[in-house]
Amino acid sequence: MKIRFLLALVGLAIGFALPTFAQQKEATPSESTPAATPTPTPTLGDAYTQVLPDRRVTFRLLAPKANAVEVVIGIKDQIYGPGVTTAEMTKDANGLWTVTLGPLEPNLYEYRFSLDGVSITDRGNGMPKPQREIETSLLLVPGTPPDFLDVQNGAHGTIRDETYYSATLGKNRNVFVYTPPNYERSRASLPVLYLYHGFGDTRYDWVTEGRLAPILDNLLGQGKAVPMIVVVPEGHALPFETMPVTHPGEFWPNLNDYWAKNQATADEELFHDIIPFIQAHYNISDDSRERAIAGFSMGGLQSVETGIVHLGYFSWIGAFSPVPLGSATSDEFKNALKDTNKINENLCLFEIVTGDNDSMTGPAVQQFENQLRALNIQHVYTVVPGTHSWFVWRPALANFLQKIFKK
Repeated sequence: MKIRFLLALVGLAIGFALPTFAQQKEATPSESTPAATPTPTPTLGDAYTQVLPDRRVTFRLLAPKANAVEVVIGIKDQIYGPGVTTAEMTKDANGLWTVTLGPLEPNLYEYRFSLDGVSITDRGNGMPKPQREIETSLLLVPGTPPDFLDVQNGAHGTIRDETYYSATLGKNRNVFVYTPPNYERSRASLPVLYLYHGFGDTRYDWVTEGRLAPILDNLLGQGKAVPMIVVVPEGHALPFETMPVTHPGEFWPNLNDYWAKNQATADEELFHDIIPFIQAHYNISDDSRERAIAGFSMGGLQSVETGIVHLGYFSWIGAFSPVPLGSATSDEFKNALKDTNKINENLCLFEIVTGDNDSMTGPAVQQFENQLRALNIQHVYTVVPGTHSWFVWRPALANFLQKIFKK
């Protein structure tokens, strides 16, 4: 399977300093003394991971007491499929472990170090993957010309980190809100997209690893999307870590139970707390055709169930590799799914995207799609090369953004 990797580099924002060298004075050799070879002056960047101009990457980790260090690029887990690269690193006299790999195709990668069998982030990289258990770093590899993941020249939107009180949960919570360029100067009401992340992730995922702002900025600059507000809630309304085990020794049944309970609470919080907050603080449209909901993995489940249960409020649904839409869904959703005419009349777009090698949710997504076809529910089903990963979800978001709010 080949996945075309897309470029994304934002200067030094992730802490990958390119090497700098002190300017050397030219020595004038005498007839009897051979010319000395200039030696680059060491810099602090020489001890950290570097993306080289030819798209090779030198990974570095200072660990003098370690016995063995590897770099692992990709997710080393069977549920995410193939595509993992593991390379042994070499230790020098100062305890600095290094290996140079590539060239890598332009894209945003996940990687980690395995230090004597223990997975750790790259402490010289200022861009860790924003998951609940942080053990992975993100690597942006440059490419030319700029692609949809790059921060490009032109106008840029703003990501706001808002705090609201959740009466549903009885505590303060946070939500990210993207506003398009020149939002403060315009009085026009804008359409709104509610965008949910996956299980084990945080609201930072769509902003950091999902590249929400650069993707939408670039589409707006190219006239491929309409100006909109995007709301990124914290998808974990309930903490998974404290949920009781209802099926000892079983994996999926416990997750299905959690997803069902979390979805019910997240849905309640969305309508009782988040939407009222957004309506009070942002100039959004009251037209149902200018409201959309989307998400990946667990967020795909949330977008489908909330969108179908609340028909007439949302007109656009995007589900990217949604988790099983069977035992994790509510009776209310299952009943709503039977009203084919109401769904087809209220939805402008119901889009499902999955990877062709997604062994985690792919089979369940196919079953759900078969159910939609049997019920004659209008939808768009797209299978793309990839696994249960961001190589599927970032392009899926970019395509979804180009379709919504245009009918």
